[in-house]
Amino acid sequence: MRMLRSLIICGLAVFACAALAIAATVAPPIIAPLPIALSIGCAALVLFILSAPSLRFKSVLRFDEIQNHLRLFRLMWERGRPGEPGGGYSAKLAIGLRPRLFHRQLEYGKAFLITIFGLRIHYSRSYGGIFA
Repeated sequence: MRMLRSLIICGLAVFACAALAIAATVAPPIIAPLPIALSIGCAALVLFILSAPSLRFKSVLRFDEIQNHLRLFRLMWERGRPGEPGGGYSAKLAIGLRPRLFHRQLEYGKAFLITIFGLRIHYSRSYGGIFA
C-alpha cells in the first residue's frame, strides 16, 4: 500500500508540474486558468495524501437498486484517536454515479451528499468509531 501511495503522489506531482508548465508557456491567456487550477488541485491532493497516513482505499463497484446509483470506491482516513472524548474522528468519502444532474443533501452537520452531472460525492464523519 505504501508503494502505491508513493506512485500516486509522484504521478500527481508530475501532472501538476506539467499542467503548470503548459499554462506558463503554451496556453493562451483565456485557457491558462484551467491548467493552473488542475495543477493546484493535484498539489492539494498530494498534500492531503501525505498528511493522512491512515488513508485507505476500498473499491466497491456495485449497483445499489434501492438508492439507484453505482458505487465506485471509497476513501477512509482517521484524524487523531476516534472513539476517545476529544480524540478525533474517522472520515469517509464515497464516490459513485447517479442518474441525476444535480442534487444536494446535508445530513446532521457532519455529512453531506452532492450529485453534479451524475457524479455522486458523499462525505461523512464518525466520532465514535472507525469506518470499515
